[in-house]
Amino acid sequence: MPWLWYVGPLALLVVWYLTGLRGRHESRRDAELVRWRALMTPNPAARRSGAHGRKTTAEVAGPRPVRSAPSSLERMLQETGGGGVIARYELVPKLAYVAVVGPDAKNGSEYQVVLAKLAKPAPRLTVCPLPVVDGSRAPNTGIQFKKDPEFMEQFLVEGAEAKAIGRWLSTRVRDALRDFPDAWLFVQDRVMALAAYGPVDAERLEELVIAADAIFAEHGSDGAPSLLFEGDSEEEGDEDDDDEEEDEDDEDDDEGDEDEAPASAPAGSAKQGAPASGSSRPAPRRS
Repeated sequence: MPWLWYVGPLALLVVWYLTGLRGRHESRRDAELVRWRALMTPNPAARRSGAHGRKTTAEVAGPRPVRSAPSSLERMLQETGGGGVIARYELVPKLAYVAVVGPDAKNGSEYQVVLAKLAKPAPRLTVCPLPVVDGSRAPNTGIQFKKDPEFMEQFLVEGAEAKAIGRWLSTRVRDALRDFPDAWLFVQDRVMALAAYGPVDAERLEELVIAADAIFAEHGSDGAPSLLFEGDSEEEGDEDDDDEEEDEDDEDDDEGDEDEAPASAPAGSAKQGAPASGSSRPAPRRS
C-alpha cells in the first residue's frame, strides 16, 4: 500500500505539531510569572532597603532569571517533592532563590518554592497545613506547641528533635506561617525551603516570598538580607525633599539676619537643619 508512505510521515508531523504547541496553561503560567516579577519590583530603579538594620544590597531590578542555584539548594528540591524545574529566579545572589517546579512522572503537582541558606545548622523538620478530614481538622499528632494552640490548629510539625525544633520555630517564624496558611516548610541542616503547591498565581507567590523573608530574617545566612525588592516609597522621598527645602529656607533666613545685624555685633551662626530621616523598607503589601 503505497499510500502509507505518505500518511505515516504526515501523521507524525501532525502529532509533533500538536504536542509542540504551547498550551493555555503554560501561557497563563508565564503571564503570572511576569506579573509576579512586576509586583516584586514596584520601583525597578530604586535601591533595595533592609528593615530593622538588615543589610542592603546594590541596585537591583527585581527577581532575576537564572539557569541554576547552588547545589545545596538544588538538592533540597528532592525534599519538597522533586519534579522538573521550569524556572529559577535569584532573590539574593548565592543565598536565596525561587524555583517554579512542574509535574513529572513521580510528582503530579506544580508548585513554587523559596530556597534559602541558613546561618547555622538547624534540626530537620517539616511543617505542613494540618490535614482536613471530612470537613474538619484531623487530630494534631505532631510536635506540640501548648502555648500556641492557634498554631497547632493550623499546622502539623514533624521531626525527631522536638526541643530543638520548638526553639527554631520561634514566635516570629510561627507568625510568618500563620500569615500564609498554605505554606509547607522544610528545613534540613543549613537550608530551608518554603513551598506553595498549585498553579502559579502572582499574588500568592508574592505572599510566599514575604513569608519566607520573615523566616529568613530570623535564621538567614550572611546577616539575612531582605528577600524583597521594595525601594523607598514616594512619601519618604517627598518628606526628604521637604526637609531639604526647610533647611534651605532656614539658611536663607539666617543669612538675612546676619545682613541686618549691626557691624559691631558678632554675626549669628546659621542654624543647622535636622538631618533627613533615613529610609526604611516599607511594610510588605498584602493582597
